[in-house]
Amino acid sequence: MMLERADIALGVSEAHGVVIGLLCAGATDDNKTVAALGAGESDGDLRDGLEIIRQGVIEDVAEAGLGLGPLLPDDDSSAVIRSRALIDWCRGFVTGFSLYDYDREVRDYPEIVTEALTDIGGIAEASGTAGESDLSELVEYLRVATQLIYDEVAK
Repeated sequence: MMLERADIALGVSEAHGVVIGLLCAGATDDNKTVAALGAGESDGDLRDGLEIIRQGVIEDVAEAGLGLGPLLPDDDSSAVIRSRALIDWCRGFVTGFSLYDYDREVRDYPEIVTEALTDIGGIAEASGTAGESDLSELVEYLRVATQLIYDEVAK
């Protein structure tokens, strides 16, 4: 797996959240993304993988943002595993967004962006797990929230 070969300690969902958070904050520099993931700048496989993800997100944004939401284990995994991955993704998103846009205060954004960032931060701090229907609603909310953040901040 690309993350393991690059010696990155983050799980897939959390790493994906970092990348999406950076993109939603407006990052276009792969060096920032590689550094945020804790990898060396010379890792070509990681750079290639990040470029594929970035291009996929750009395409998804053009097609109504259906791919901006969290990358989670498939539906065959238990709700507990998927809930934990969702929390990890939110934690990664907040980290990525904050790393890129560290000098701005949340209040500097439009109210709707501030609310979305606060909600994602709240999920990142959750300690419980969600049932299957709640999990589906959270995933859908995160798709909409990340698209909104991207549209308001990154464009």
